[in-house]
Amino acid sequence: MRLVHAKAVCLSLVALFLFSSCASMLPDPNTITTEEERIAARNKCMVMYTGAGAVGGALIGGLIGGDWKSAGIGAAAGGAIGFAYAWGKCLSLYSTLKSQPAANYAQTVQQTNYKPSQGNVTKIQNFTLTPVGVQPGGAVKMNGSYYVLAPEGAKEMKVTETRVVKFYDPSKRQWVDLGQVDQEITAAPGQRKADGNFDIPKDVPEGQYKIAFKVAAEGKEDVVERDLTVKKGLAMGQITIASMTPGYLYR
Repeated sequence: MRLVHAKAVCLSLVALFLFSSCASMLPDPNTITTEEERIAARNKCMVMYTGAGAVGGALIGGLIGGDWKSAGIGAAAGGAIGFAYAWGKCLSLYSTLKSQPAANYAQTVQQTNYKPSQGNVTKIQNFTLTPVGVQPGGAVKMNGSYYVLAPEGAKEMKVTETRVVKFYDPSKRQWVDLGQVDQEITAAPGQRKADGNFDIPKDVPEGQYKIAFKVAAEGKEDVVERDLTVKKGLAMGQITIASMTPGYLYR
């Protein structure tokens, strides 16, 4: 029993150390100013996290199986599924999101029949992915709209827009959060339009993914998820400049 507990503690420490070490060595996406810098940052991020996944898989396999054969199996499994997890950890370098006002406070109140007695309201009106099926190395366009309203009217508020990617891990038979990016803005109450892109690395495993869009403001939040299939032979989507750059490793 003590041995099992010790192994569990070791597994947790290994995972925490490997991924926290990778995160501390990556550049801040907000400091990247050129496409070349973004490509280099993507490559570095994917190499670091897939390497950490393989090493972590080897250590975990060795701890569980107690021999080098188990470690080898763990390394292979960690490296294979690691591309999906690495994409999630590097999501800020592979996705973009920009929002802008679409309707002012008075127009949104009229369109939604909002009443001050409702208090603060945050609502995603629509959220779509195009295409909903894409092959590894392709790209997905994200479009959505939402509104935030408050009794105070024109008073600006802090709004957090979040994009999330999930993956159905066959080995665990469950959905796992791969990563998310929070983006905080200051906006006046009203309706906003949000558009963005997700570039799919060419080495992520085929399978079922979910892309989620979440908006939070003044203690209220709303979230919508959409299914995404990644499979060879499907559409490529609208490829970004980075994806077409010669020598680009992890698209």
